[in-house]
Amino acid sequence: MIFNSPVYPITPSFTKTEELDTKSVINYLDYLNENGVTNVMTTAGTSQFNLLNNVEVRILNDSLKNFNGNKIIGIPSLSFHNIKKEIEYYNESFKGVSNTYLLILFPERYYTDDQIFNFYNNISKISDFPILSHANTMRKGNGGNYIYKKSLLTKLSEIPNFIGIKEESPTIDFSIKELKNVNLEMIVAGGSMRRFWCLEPFCATSYLSGVGSFFPKIEESFYKSYIDGDIKMSKKIMVDVEYPLFETFMGIGWHASMRYALQIMGFIQNNRSPFIELGDDEKEKIKNVLNKIKKYEDIYNRSM
Repeated sequence: MIFNSPVYPITPSFTKTEELDTKSVINYLDYLNENGVTNVMTTAGTSQFNLLNNVEVRILNDSLKNFNGNKIIGIPSLSFHNIKKEIEYYNESFKGVSNTYLLILFPERYYTDDQIFNFYNNISKISDFPILSHANTMRKGNGGNYIYKKSLLTKLSEIPNFIGIKEESPTIDFSIKELKNVNLEMIVAGGSMRRFWCLEPFCATSYLSGVGSFFPKIEESFYKSYIDGDIKMSKKIMVDVEYPLFETFMGIGWHASMRYALQIMGFIQNNRSPFIELGDDEKEKIKNVLNKIKKYEDIYNRSM
């Protein structure tokens, strides 16, 4: 495993005039560094990433250079012609920067496995860095949706420079069936300890953090206790910390809650429109649950 601990999403911050604010992003990366985080990711699945233009995405990604651990660099959904330009940019911009990986979205409708394989195979030939796919649900060319299946993932695993996916399966049962025993890094989405708990025996090597976005030591403690086989401890962390946070955040909306929480902590200054403005009651609920969880930060130290 390369990503043998949780992966932390990096979301953009903006100034009062809605310009990209990299100073806050760098401060957040420093905070993660100081708290023992080893994996970070920018991704189209993270709040307000899709409101950036291509130049801003480059600027956001460049801010990850000084992060000590693994840096998974998200690239917007683009044609192969334009993806080539982005990869050429990162080949040069991140030259000599260790532990760099590219996360790439397939930009078209799904027709065949070969179509997807050829796209990523061609990308792998021009990238100086290992490749992951953002395995989101795709529209099918003949109607309906396509979700990455074992047949496709098995083919992708044969590409020398292709190492894994950010999993976006709709249900845990689907993930168990279609991702089981595929020889790839599987970063399961959802920001959920519970999802990792359910999928690690079958396919998951890591997962996108939720609670850890605010309290990294708690997230790292959960992962460590689970991998060490301390099921009692890992379950207690879920019950004490994840359940109350998710109940509050999901009731309001995950991304809106996450951004307000990071704003309270000083790691996001402002949002870029269009974005919801939370009411006073919702803000108070977020503050209360963060204060409730903060008391566990020293109890669940990852050094335990």
